[in-house]
Amino acid sequence: MARELARAMARALHTDGVTTIFGVPGGGPNLEMIGAAHDLGIDFVLAHGETAACIMASTHGRVTGTVGIAIVTRGPGLTSAINGLAQATLDRSPLVLISDTVPEAQTARTAHQRLDQVAAAAPVTKWSGVLGHRDPGATVAAAIALARSAPQGAVHLAFDPTQPGDMPPDPPLVSPTDLGERHRARSLIAAARRPVIIIGLDAVASAATIRAAVEATGVPVLVTYEAKGIIPDSSPNHAGFFTGVLAEMPLLASADVIIGIGLDSVEPMPGPWPHDAEVILLHSHPIETAYFGSPTLIIGDYDSLLGEVLPSFTGTWPDGHARPDLAAGLIDLPGTSSLRPQDVVSITHERFPAALVTVDAGAHMLVAMPLWRSTAANSVLISNGLATMGFSLPAAIAAATAFPDRKVICFVGDGGLGMVLAELELLSRRQLDVTVIVFNDASLTLIKLKQGEAQGGAAAVGYSPISFAGVATAIGIDSATARDCDELRTALDQSADRPFLIDASINAADYTGIMKLARG
Repeated sequence: MARELARAMARALHTDGVTTIFGVPGGGPNLEMIGAAHDLGIDFVLAHGETAACIMASTHGRVTGTVGIAIVTRGPGLTSAINGLAQATLDRSPLVLISDTVPEAQTARTAHQRLDQVAAAAPVTKWSGVLGHRDPGATVAAAIALARSAPQGAVHLAFDPTQPGDMPPDPPLVSPTDLGERHRARSLIAAARRPVIIIGLDAVASAATIRAAVEATGVPVLVTYEAKGIIPDSSPNHAGFFTGVLAEMPLLASADVIIGIGLDSVEPMPGPWPHDAEVILLHSHPIETAYFGSPTLIIGDYDSLLGEVLPSFTGTWPDGHARPDLAAGLIDLPGTSSLRPQDVVSITHERFPAALVTVDAGAHMLVAMPLWRSTAANSVLISNGLATMGFSLPAAIAAATAFPDRKVICFVGDGGLGMVLAELELLSRRQLDVTVIVFNDASLTLIKLKQGEAQGGAAAVGYSPISFAGVATAIGIDSATARDCDELRTALDQSADRPFLIDASINAADYTGIMKLARG
């Protein structure tokens, strides 16, 4: 029974164009699934951890415009994948996770690893159910369609050939906002003299359309982290990031209309929305809007929305507007060491300007995001909805698997790399062209910067020194330690066309000024 169900599952994946599966198998049904997929030419990428496998899969789906597929075993396999499911759901990346489970026919006598896996996965997925013997091909196809429908996210299927199974629901139908509301929004925007546009992650799939429409307006544009590259950093419209922090407030406070395009409240930092300007959100599907006060939400496909709602702006910002150059400010900051965090990013960009980049959560993202100059959507990948550490290395593996002829740079802190350290072996095993650059300051620096009195002191945020270069060498990856800019340049030259790790020695004290400048 398990073999037949595995074959039906594999045929459905193959029909949908799936080329790669990521995962960590247990015995029995997992291996049947992998074997059935292999027989149809679907590659299997063995990871070391289930959350990492899910991040690899969902990122692979995001960058290829398909769906990511991951396979894990029952019990601890599923529970270890929970953070990966949450990352896909909150970062709006398409993932179908297929887990083994204790078959229903055996639950009365089998307690070992018996969990209600469908219920366990439900809070962090769009839907969780059973892949059983009743029309499994249609079940898999429906799961893929649901994962890829907006907002994209994770779907879980528990593999059980002893049950009929559950059919995933159809993606919800989206009703466009009526023409009268669209015209009212257009009138509000047309009357604006100080409009500001904010572009968010839902805009990525329509990046070319949105770029053309927004650049033609000539008004200042902020982008969220996950929308980076939709508007080139060099564009005269580009006015910086929108992350919900004080540093962005002056421009938004001056606006009389704020227009969100694909803007999702999952991205900005928690905090108040102190702006009095009218807010109009253009989105492809219904979303939560409370973060932005009482905005007007206009729903429809971006091709029609932008033509109907965005006017031809003239005479806006008659007195001009500030265009703070965060990148220049970061470069000008004095440092306390021979290798500042901003040097690591700027020198790497000089050496590999066309690389695809992944960025982990941590203090280093405050320099990596503004200093890496990008010209295309999905060229800089970050977890900004869940904002999980341990994202960057699995995401880099996924990107290099999807685009084996393109250089990938993985920026990661020592804390984040420690969470997924064993995945370095995967780089070595598959000889992926990824350069891992570790900002090594032996601490959880972003948390340390927020730490106050009577909050645990150094023991709460500090690690013992680790030679990540030594660890990489032991795993089979060439590596180098960089203590100054010259050593970094030499290491980058050595890293071309192969897996490589650069252990960049950073002084955490440099982040104090960076934090103040980037977040206010």
